[in-house]
Amino acid sequence: MKLRRRLAALLGVCLSLSMLTACGAQPQQTQQDPDAIRIAVSMSSRDQFLTKVENAAVGRANEMGVSCDVWDATNDYAVQLQHVKNAVAQGYDALILNEINPGMTKTLLRQAGNLPVVFLNRQPDFTAMTAGKQVYVGSDDEEAGRYQAEWINDYAAKHGLSTVRMVYLTGTDGQASTTARRMTLFENLDVNISLIYDSTAMYDRAKAMAQVQRILQNGEEFDVLVAQNDEMALGAIQAMLLTGEQQVVCPVLGVDGTRAACQAILDGQLAFTVYQPADAQGQAAVDAALALIRGEPLDAIPDAALSEDGLSLTLPYAPVDAENAAEFIEK
Repeated sequence: MKLRRRLAALLGVCLSLSMLTACGAQPQQTQQDPDAIRIAVSMSSRDQFLTKVENAAVGRANEMGVSCDVWDATNDYAVQLQHVKNAVAQGYDALILNEINPGMTKTLLRQAGNLPVVFLNRQPDFTAMTAGKQVYVGSDDEEAGRYQAEWINDYAAKHGLSTVRMVYLTGTDGQASTTARRMTLFENLDVNISLIYDSTAMYDRAKAMAQVQRILQNGEEFDVLVAQNDEMALGAIQAMLLTGEQQVVCPVLGVDGTRAACQAILDGQLAFTVYQPADAQGQAAVDAALALIRGEPLDAIPDAALSEDGLSLTLPYAPVDAENAAEFIEK
């Protein structure tokens, strides 16, 4: 009787553990090789752009014969912290982090210990990093704001506008990309700006759509809508097509140059976006992780510029409009 009870208890524990595993986000995995280098990837979330970055990283790992497991933190700080702990406990050789917020950098690196860490796409707190142990791979978000400002300047000059009435949809508060894109947008504007609306939609299409629907229903008029990513820009366009005049009522600007955004430009709905090289970022992150593991120089990674302090590898943005959208839609 006692033996049966023990077996039943053991079975219950096993079932509980299997259920806990099943409830978690299922990781994307490369084919396993017991002798392969193992890299863990923690993504903050999965939108169209970040999924493309993730797929590029997994593809590069497969190409290099590297085992690569990807976990989704679903924008939950505690989940991403657990990812770091798991990577250490399970003996991974390196960790790639698409960090939720740079305020987490010190805590995450403290948990990572001596594990090589590559920060991907979202800039970390560089003051917490050590060259040769950690590196950031991504694009300079200040470029995105500059390109948007240049487009608005040209548009205002072409239409004789001394003041531009603007709706501005920003990303997640506290993220480096949100701060940098905003700062350089306003620093490089040559015209007066009247902010009709200025709020975060957290890089989310549905949130942007809901906010723009409210703006239109309130009868607000504006000359341009600027979004800090394409998902929000596309959400704004959806709102315009469903509300009031049921047409795109003004030029809409985005950032990322996703396939959907480029198609929206070709369809005459989106005016402008700034291409961010998702594939190149994902591939370079794996290359950087391998370089850190092997103690190799980072400046040999293709198409990426290594900063003087050795803490960042940057890949350039590029402006996209009706003239070149067809070129970028396949990238």
